[in-house]
Amino acid sequence: MDSQEQYEALLTKWGYVDTTAADYARRQKRALRMKAFVSFFKTTFLSLQKSGTHSLGQANA
Repeated sequence: MDSQEQYEALLTKWGYVDTTAADYARRQKRALRMKAFVSFFKTTFLSLQKSGTHSLGQANA
């Protein structure tokens, strides 16, 4: 048994559960949701800004 296996056996004995993969997946999912959230509001804001400017231009003409 090498030192890594001994270390993992000791952590298991102490009740430690390796959640590295689950944590990584959770962070990736959160980042993807945040990216979609930012993209949605950016698109919405730019659309409203464009339509607001367009309607003001028509009112002045």
